[in-house]
Amino acid sequence: MLVVDDHQLFIDGVRYLLQQLEDEVEVVECNNSASAIELLESPATFDLVLIDLVMPDLNGISIIQRLHSRGVCRPLVVMSGEDNPRTIKAAMDAGALGFIPKTFGSSAMLDALRQILTGELFLPEGMEQQIAAMPPRRSAVVGDITPRQQVVLELMALGYSNRQIATSLFLTEHTVKAHIRTLFQTLQAANRTDCVQLARRRGLLQDTATSDN
Repeated sequence: MLVVDDHQLFIDGVRYLLQQLEDEVEVVECNNSASAIELLESPATFDLVLIDLVMPDLNGISIIQRLHSRGVCRPLVVMSGEDNPRTIKAAMDAGALGFIPKTFGSSAMLDALRQILTGELFLPEGMEQQIAAMPPRRSAVVGDITPRQQVVLELMALGYSNRQIATSLFLTEHTVKAHIRTLFQTLQAANRTDCVQLARRRGLLQDTATSDN
């Protein structure tokens, strides 16, 4: 797991919490945006990336949006003392899997991390309703789907599970879930079936029903 924050004391605390989740969890830490970007754009794999929104050189939102624009999908979770719903929505629109306030106690933070690691999104109570009330993201176009997301979409349409997709593409399951989350957001889909149907309507998938001779 990767923790990106410019405060070493906070990183040390998160490292302790992550070790409560698993006995032998490996935690990589970054204290600045430059080293974080280098790691996030490298072939290294991470089951989870915890990133601070407020950094002195480049903020977390800019990092997430940079990765999104380059088609790099990581299982990212925002952790911050800032809880502006518009900022959090921007992070979620760019592919973040959740937002955990730094004001959370250790028990609440552990519960949030467990929820995210099981493949669910996490937002503090009340924030989901605030974000849902905001204007929706613009409609997606075909160009919004990256090549990697296209492959994930095609395997999902074939009925592959997250684990099967991960094995096929040599990814972690959490990265696959992040890709699927982004597909849901891009196509404004409610679930996997809806996502596949919407993708077919947009011409992102071939209709395999009539492809067999």
